[in-house]
Parts: sequence; C-alpha cells; structure tokens
Amino acid sequence: MPGSGWIVIGTVLGAILVRDRSVGGIVVVALGAGSGLLAGAASIQWVRRSGRSRGRAAAVVRWLILVVLGVLLVAGRSIAIPRSEAPAVAAELPAGRGPWPATVITISPPRAGQQLAVIELTDPAGLRVASTLPGFPIIVPGDRVTVSGALRAPPSDDPYGAYLARIGITATIRASGLSVLPEEGSLARSLEALRRGADQALRRAIPEPQAGLASGILIGLRDRVDRDLSAAFTTVGATHVVAISGWNIAIVATTLAAVAGRVARRRRVALTALAIVAYVAFVGPSPSVVRAAAMAGVVMGARELGRPSRAAAAIGWAGTGLLVLDPSLVDDVGFQLSALATVGLIAWATPFTERLAGKAPGRLRAWLAESLGVSLAAQLATLPIVVLTFGRLSLVSPVVNLGVVPLVAPAMGAGVVAMGGGLLAMAGLPAIAASLIGLPAWLLFSLMVGVVRAGAGVPFASVQLADPWPVVVAAAAAMAMIAATIRLNAESSDARPAEVKPPGAPATHSTRPSPGRQRGNGPVSWWRSRAGRLAAACLAGSVAGLAVAVVHQPDGTPRVVVLDVGQGDAILVEGGHGGRLLIDGGPDPGRLLVALDEHLPPWDRRIDVMILSHPHEDHAAGLAALIDRYAVGQVYEPGMFGPGPGYQALNAELTRLGIRRGTLATGDRLRIDEFAFRVMWPDPGSVPERPTDGGTGINNVSIVLLGEVDGHRVLLAGDVEEQIDPHLLAEGLPTVDLLKVAHHGSRTSSTEALVAAVRPSFAVISAGRGNPYGHPAPATVARLTAAGARVLRTDEDGTVTVDLGIGRVRVRSTGARTAVSSGAVLASAPVPSSAPPATGAGAWAGPAASPFFCALPLSGPVAVPPPASPSPASEPAIATRPWTGVGPALRYDAVDAPPPIPLRPLAALPAAAGGEPGRRFGSSARRR
Repeated sequence: MPGSGWIVIGTVLGAILVRDRSVGGIVVVALGAGSGLLAGAASIQWVRRSGRSRGRAAAVVRWLILVVLGVLLVAGRSIAIPRSEAPAVAAELPAGRGPWPATVITISPPRAGQQLAVIELTDPAGLRVASTLPGFPIIVPGDRVTVSGALRAPPSDDPYGAYLARIGITATIRASGLSVLPEEGSLARSLEALRRGADQALRRAIPEPQAGLASGILIGLRDRVDRDLSAAFTTVGATHVVAISGWNIAIVATTLAAVAGRVARRRRVALTALAIVAYVAFVGPSPSVVRAAAMAGVVMGARELGRPSRAAAAIGWAGTGLLVLDPSLVDDVGFQLSALATVGLIAWATPFTERLAGKAPGRLRAWLAESLGVSLAAQLATLPIVVLTFGRLSLVSPVVNLGVVPLVAPAMGAGVVAMGGGLLAMAGLPAIAASLIGLPAWLLFSLMVGVVRAGAGVPFASVQLADPWPVVVAAAAAMAMIAATIRLNAESSDARPAEVKPPGAPATHSTRPSPGRQRGNGPVSWWRSRAGRLAAACLAGSVAGLAVAVVHQPDGTPRVVVLDVGQGDAILVEGGHGGRLLIDGGPDPGRLLVALDEHLPPWDRRIDVMILSHPHEDHAAGLAALIDRYAVGQVYEPGMFGPGPGYQALNAELTRLGIRRGTLATGDRLRIDEFAFRVMWPDPGSVPERPTDGGTGINNVSIVLLGEVDGHRVLLAGDVEEQIDPHLLAEGLPTVDLLKVAHHGSRTSSTEALVAAVRPSFAVISAGRGNPYGHPAPATVARLTAAGARVLRTDEDGTVTVDLGIGRVRVRSTGARTAVSSGAVLASAPVPSSAPPATGAGAWAGPAASPFFCALPLSGPVAVPPPASPSPASEPAIATRPWTGVGPALRYDAVDAPPPIPLRPLAALPAAAGGEPGRRFGSSARRR
C-alpha cells in the first residue's frame, strides 16, 4: 500500500476520534497524536542506528507514523477551523396551517400523483420539512414556494422517522395548497434551468420510462427516474448505474480523451480536467458528485500523465484532502461507497478482468470480461457497507450487472445524440424526426430496463437481512476481500504492474492477429476496417428499427386497453387502422406517460380524441403533461370546471395550445375507425358549470359511452353512481361484452339492476392497490361475479387489454406492479434501514385522501373547498352547448360573455358512415 493509503487510514481514524468532541477534547487528541508522531520518529532513529533499516520493524514504524500523521492533520484542522453548528430551529413546531414560505431543496420522483420534496422554511428559518405536495404546479430545486398545511413531527418509532432525523429533517407536511413565487435570477437557477431544458429535449426524443432513465444517467435528475424502475434497480443491486458517480464521470472524460487523442498529453490532461469540471457543473455540484469527480479525476490524471501505477497513491491523497476539509464525511455513506468503489477498481478491476478474459481472448470475450470485472470489483469493495447500512443483499447483482454495465457507455453516447434531436425538435424540427434520432438511445435504454426488470422478477432476487446477519455477511465479505487481495498480491509479486484503467476505458488485450485480420485480405479485412464497422452498425440499426416498426404496426384488431395508472382511470381505445381515443388520464402524469409510451410506438405520439369523463383529479391530473408530449386532435368534456390543481393545469394547457374542445351529451355519436360510440349520459343541460360538492356532484356528470365494434359491445361508465343508473336503463342498455365498472367498483355504483341488464362477459375495475377508499367494494365485485362476469382489477392484474375483433373476445393483462418484486427476509425480526422504507409501486403511499379525488376515505370525510368564482383573466369558460333538440351534430358555442382568450368553437362535423350523424376520427387525424 502506498504511503498515502496509510495517511488516509489515519485521517479516517482522526475523523472518528474528533467526532462530537469539544475543542478541548480535540486538543487532547492532537497532543496524543503529536506524542505518537515523536515516538515514531524516535523509533525510526533507533532502528536506523541498530542497522535494521530494511527490516519489517522499520516498515511497521513508518506505517504507524503515517497513520498518526493522518490523525494529527484532522485534529489540527478541527482546532483551526471549528465545526460550524447547524442553525438552531424551534424546539416546538409552529402551529397553524400556514401558508409557509420556503425554498425547495431537493425533489423525488412523484408518487400517487403527489410531488415529494424537501423544503426549507424561511420563517421559522432553517426548518427542513419532508413535504408531500399537490401535483401542480410543477416545482424544481431552488424554487421559492408557499405551502399550506399542518407541520407534524416525523414518526419516532419507525425506520422512516430515523432516516429523516439522520438527514436533518425536523418536520413533515401533507400540503393542501402550493404556490410558486416569482423566480430570482442566480447562477444556480440558470444551471437548473439548463438541466431541465436538457431533460425536456430527452423527453421529446425518447419515450418513458427510458427518457427518465436517460435523464438520471446523463444529467443526474434522479427525480425523473420512474419510481417502479428505480425500485427494480435497487432490487438487483444496480443503483450505481443511475446515480452520477465516478464511473459516469470517467466515461465522459475517457471519451473526450479518446477524441483528443492526437493532442499533446498535458493539453489533453487539461481538457479532461475542464470536461470534468463542466460536467459536474452541468449535473449539479452536489457533495456526492464533487467527491466522485475528485476520485475519478485523480485516476484519470494519473493515467493520462503516463503514471497509472501512481493512481492508488493519488486516491489516497484525494481521500486525505477530503477528510481534512470535512471530517464529518467519515459518517457519510455516499463518501464511504465512492471511496471504496474507487479503491476496489484500482486494486481488483484489472486482475479480475484478466482472469475472466483468459489468454488471447476474442473481442467479445474481452469486452464482457472487462465489463464484469469492473462491476465485480466495485460491488465487492462496497458490499460490507451496503449490507451494514441497508440490510439488503442482492443475489442476482453480478448477472444483471453483466448485462447492464456494457450498455451504459453506448447508451450515454446515444442519449447525447437523442438530446440533440430533442433540442432540434424544440427549435422547430418535426417531432417524428426527433423520435427517429432518438431510436438508438431508446433501444439501448430499453435493453437496460428489460434486463433490470427481468432480474427483479427472479424469486429471491433480493434478500432482506435481519440482525445479526448484516454483521455476519459484512464480516465474511471483508475477510474474503482481504484474502483476495493477499492472493492477488502474491501472484503478481514478480509480475510487471498492469496498467490501471478507470471504469469505462476500453480493455487492451495483446492477441496475435489472425490472417483474416491482416490488411489486404479481401472482404474480411474490409469488415474489420472503420468503414466496415460503421456499415455493420448501420445495418444492425436498420434491422433493429425494422423489427421495432413491425412490432408496433397496427394489426387490424380493435381493442380497449384499461391502463394501470393507480387510483384513477385511463382507458385507451384503438381502432384497427390506428385511430386512438383516450378517456381520462389518471392521477399521476408520470405513470400515465409510462403506460402510454410502453404501449404506443415512439415515433407516433398521437391521440386523435381525448375525453375527460369528469373533472376529478384521479381522472384529469395526468392529462396536462400528456398534451405537452402527444399531439391531441380535440378534447371533449361534460362541461364542468374542476376544483383541483391538475384540472386547472389541464385547462391552462388546452388554452395555451389552442386545442379544439367542447362538450358531449346524451345522444351524441362519434367513431374511431370501426368503433361506433353513443353518449348515454349526461343529459343536455344537466351539467352545472361549478360542482355543488366535491364527490357525488362531480362523479354524476361523468360521460358514459356505449360502443360497438365487429358485433361486440362495450360500456364505459365513468364514475357515475347509483343515482344515474335508472337514467341509463331508461335509454335501453343492451348486454355487453366489456364493462368498465363505474367509480372504481365502489359500493355506490353498478347497481344490481344495471348489472342484470348489461350482463357483462368481462368487467374491468380500475383501482389503486391499498387505496384509502376501499375500492373495489366486495359487494360490487360479488354482484358482477354473480352475473357471470369475469372480473379483472388493475390493482391485481395490471393493465388489461381486451381485443374485440371478429370472433371471440380475447383478454390479457400485464400483472400487478410491484416495487421490489422479489425478495426474502433472512430471520424474523425487522432490521432498520438507513434509507427510507420502500413501498410497493402499486400501493397507495400518498396522502390518506385527496379532497379533489372522486370519493371519501373510509376513515372519514374530507373537507372540500367551496367552488371559487371563475377568474376571467386566467380561466376561460368551457365551450358548452345550448340544447335545442335538433340533433347531436350541433355547433358548440360559449354561452356566456366571451373570455379574453376565446376558445375555438367546434363546428358541426360530417355524418359518420352508415347515415348516422356524428363525428368520425381515425388514423388520418391531425398529427404533430
């Protein structure tokens, strides 16, 4: 071990000794260390005089001196610059419901349609609060906001409360109101805007969840990674792929060094250093990123300066400098993992790679050997800390990393190209061009997602360890690491030190070229050339693109897809020729985009008709983000303003983009390719502009559709409750093949009379697992089952697809979502985790209930704010239609005074095929 390694051991020991000590205690530590240093120097002198300067005793004394020197460095720093105390916060939390002015510190991936953030209050100053906020308006770090709600102390009797206390959180809030204050210009705000702009470009070019994963890997926006996918990465032990680490930074630096290969060495080192600094500034100079950059930078510098054998010493000096600057890092898990991973890469990456590659490996084996060697070295080095801190052991990690790690570098490169395509689309390039430019990135990130999800689905993929197993496993791992190091050192004692390469650098294996590789050997030689490789890559890309296009080509089968969006509704109707109708968008914009993007081709982001059945948040909140990502032809609503922030955001987006919108009422008809729909409810003139209450009054204006296609019938019942069923029965409901059960299967919906009239073959209930409303009600499920229906539930069956082509109805489902899909507990007692406890991805983990959702929780009523008066300056009236009894093909005109930003009136559309008046939509609808 180099001398700097012993010094960093001393700094670690010193940081532990001065932790939580007063200045007097630190002085005692410094005096003790100084005495040890003098004693060591005296011992060295004695050894030299006795003629044993080359003996083991002298080496041991030198090591001890270096360790003591490290302790002294930390102690001296702590005396010279005393630790700054955290700002004092109130002993008791302030009472009341605010509003509280605050600054957004960090954000997490949304959950159940709610934003999760850590905010710091400005009054009282310094109070950090873990916040569950409304889904709109969207916030980013650095925003100045006001939130309304009661501040509560974190739970003190569970691991989550302990986690919050450890990261300095002193309160929690479930906010009922959120406002974003005007921005203040600053460099940090400008950098955040740059990051969000790059993320927006990736969204334009790549579908979800791949776009979010690309943003996490390239830009460091962990909040953009889908929560379910993030949990799967945790399950398989591949979270290092998503986090900005020294590995990502080394890939960027190595790529730049390769591009600047002909530049003089010192200039190349300077360019690499500048690239690392610029990348750190771009992704956000958080402490963990800066530490990772420091670790990666010293390795890259040693390599580029032609002194790879000095990398270990450089790492030691980097660790020493960081601990001297901030001794509290010794308790930081991120620092521990970063330092140990870098040490593992230096010590074991090359030996592991050489052993796995064998003698004279081929290109493929060498590439795979390096990928697995690098991954194993980092994972083994960090295993003791991971097990002790998080109490979890992934059994599939080596295999999954073998599949994922080789994809990261090419995926990052393709992601940069896709980002460029997205920026061009934002500048006016057709959206389909950006999607085509982003196809390689989509394919590579899709492979990563597929490998991770497959690994997370393996039984016992992740084992939760309970006491005392974390200590046992960590100790065993540490002893195995020590034994492996001793063995490798013994084997390489007479060998020339191998070149140390950072992760991401290409493997070099000296193999004797075969005759076919010699220059001038005909076709084989051409395929080995740069032009040949480029042609082969283009050919492979073309074949992959053609395969993707064939898979996503419409197969001519009309279908209804009930998307799993949690506690809400989102129904996609697809015609046989590509026409699309989307009914509702669920409560979570991110989850809706993932569900749609996984189902539809990435180059055809189009919704011909969008219907909002009624303006509750669990149906409307997901649609505002959808309009920004998909080309929407026109939008229909029942004609009521919604009280929630999601509906307000949707209303603002519709107005901004000028999308045609209007209302539907009983008797209206529309077609989507072969589908013929008739509106069964609400009756004309029965929908008030403002809701009379927050529950039934909004549910009972739901648009109900009866559809027919190829001899099959479907009834999409929205959220209507039992009061509306007699009206539907009076219209003459036939038997149906598919019933989308009203109001998530609540006890107040789908009366026995209605179920007996329609006698569905299949009944699909859209609900979120563990929701606070008790949906679906057992009595409703029993009624449907007694009527002969096969009942499917999105909380248990996932997304449900019903094919309605000629012949039999075919039904398939994806299976319920789970955050950690496979796991086991080794022993019976739970072990506290250092990270916030994971919850099932489909589980209800948001607020107990939202006042803007469609039902009241089982625990009691939720107060609903009274309808606010419309603001003419910001909220244009919905285009509603006066009923004249003439027929459904009427003009849709505003009934009150025209708003400042007038909506486009919906003119009468031509009669549909078959002579019935109505509206026809299909694949020829407007595309963006």
